[in-house]
Amino acid sequence: MGLPNLFKIKKSYLKSGLLDGMTDIHCHLLPGVDDGIKTYEDAVKTLHWLKEKGVCRMYLTPHVMSDLRKNTRTYLTEQFDAFIKRLNEEKVEDIPELKPGAEYMLEAAFEKHREEGLLAYADRHVLVETSYMLPPAGFTRILETLMEDGYSPVLAHPERYRYMEDRDYRYLKNQGVLFQLNYLSLTGAYGQYAKEKGTKLLKNGYYDYAGSDFHRLKRHENSFATKILTKKQRLALKGLFENNNQLWQEAKNE
Repeated sequence: MGLPNLFKIKKSYLKSGLLDGMTDIHCHLLPGVDDGIKTYEDAVKTLHWLKEKGVCRMYLTPHVMSDLRKNTRTYLTEQFDAFIKRLNEEKVEDIPELKPGAEYMLEAAFEKHREEGLLAYADRHVLVETSYMLPPAGFTRILETLMEDGYSPVLAHPERYRYMEDRDYRYLKNQGVLFQLNYLSLTGAYGQYAKEKGTKLLKNGYYDYAGSDFHRLKRHENSFATKILTKKQRLALKGLFENNNQLWQEAKNE
């Protein structure tokens, strides 16, 4: 019997060790502000679970879009501060370190948020998204304006955008747009289309960062345990998670 091909042995995120000491840059765990975690109690339960699985640092990135009119920089900062205050008052331990962020929908209302000032990683990298089916009007110009303002746009889960083709990804990368993989896309958590495209984009080296896009514990538990990752994928993801850690460190050093 020959030796097993180590490059073909698949592991889950939990068994791979990738989550140990990880920084997550995309999640919806700030309670009660969007379609993510709804209650303080569920947020604490989820944070305990994630810390147990190895996640050490998290940017909380609620949706900012026209459907959620309250979600301005000021309001979300107040909600984040109130959440942290309660965690401290109740002496909640064994959870990841937390920082505020946001995921901005690129749409007509985005210009108002840009004028107000954006919640960004290290005051520079801004997490943005679009509709899955169609790009916003003036898509590339919006990104150019962000970069002219000194921001580095990070496009969330580009593997999920059905309107994008290979030439679109190449163009955006050449323009300096950074890509963030929903790493659970590789497990099929967002359907076969996102799985196949995410696998291809990862293989071709398009991604800069990776995040969970965590909304609810029940939705993600099975995906964390699915044996899907090849050795090549694990090596690529390790580099993305190292980039996540660097974002956190940049903010810490300011």
